[in-house]
Amino acid sequence: MDQRPKTKDLFFAACFFVLLLVFGLQSSVFGQSTKIVENFGRYKPGQFPTYFKTWPFQRGDAKKVYRVKEENGKKYLAAFDDKDLSEQIFREFDWNLDPFPYFKWKWRAKTLPKGAAENNGATNDSACGVYIIFGKTTGTALKFTWSTLLPAGTVFDKKPGEMAIKVLESGPKYLGTWRSETVNVPQLYETLLKHKMKRGPTGFALLTDGNATHTPAACDYADFKISAVP
Repeated sequence: MDQRPKTKDLFFAACFFVLLLVFGLQSSVFGQSTKIVENFGRYKPGQFPTYFKTWPFQRGDAKKVYRVKEENGKKYLAAFDDKDLSEQIFREFDWNLDPFPYFKWKWRAKTLPKGAAENNGATNDSACGVYIIFGKTTGTALKFTWSTLLPAGTVFDKKPGEMAIKVLESGPKYLGTWRSETVNVPQLYETLLKHKMKRGPTGFALLTDGNATHTPAACDYADFKISAVP
């Protein structure tokens, strides 16, 4: 009996090997180019995300605003402030911008604080707010918001050279819908703060608040990543 492999069998085996090689390389490249920072998978529903820090003596209030939830097997952080708490939470991690200049996340505005506009101290509230933090005590940051009234693309200085705010989403059009965001950190740093970066980012922070307008604000956050590609 002829035990030699047939030409047809060799052809399909070769094709199968090539497919494994191609998809294996793609998987390897993706794994190297994107790094998950926080997806809330380690927490139980109803739990405050303990890897996040708060300002001194503010953890109790932060626990009233932020808690992990689960939907269709996917965990996320739900934020709801209807008590004028305005609690910011921080997630520090090692972040080298050379291989990972892009920051990505998903958010879903649930309740927009009425009449809120971030460029006015009297109405400075946001349903969703994500900060990229540079240093622990410098006060230098880039902030991105889902605004109630300001149009997407609006940019303004909160503290010239130290903190700038950019509106990425606006109004109720996508209320209750997950939206994906990607920002080029080094590029936006120089564009918005108008000087060279003195040090790399040390992490990110979140803030959902309605304390200025004294109205409820709510947002869901998920899938924070750093990436080599947009």
